[in-house]
Amino acid sequence: MSDSLKDVPLRDVCKEAERLTLEVIDHLNRNLIPRTRELHELVKPDSPFDETGAGVKDITVRNHVATLLESQRFAEEFFLKTRDYLESVDSHLSEITGH
Repeated sequence: MSDSLKDVPLRDVCKEAERLTLEVIDHLNRNLIPRTRELHELVKPDSPFDETGAGVKDITVRNHVATLLESQRFAEEFFLKTRDYLESVDSHLSEITGH
């Protein structure tokens, strides 16, 4: 947990944790999962993207992978920030309950 979150009121930490969680879910549903499916479809032997029958070009696969990796890094950043907030909630609650 970040030391800077210790002084933030529990209510504010909970609100931000909820917002971040929703953003992670939204990013996964709108970006990471669809891009993963697109890459899967692209590299299948009978890919609908392979219109020529000659196979999908390496550069096309690299570009799709680069986009997918960027999306994954973005999701990871959100996840780590969300985890910090959730750990802060846990710490606040432990202090309140004395555990």
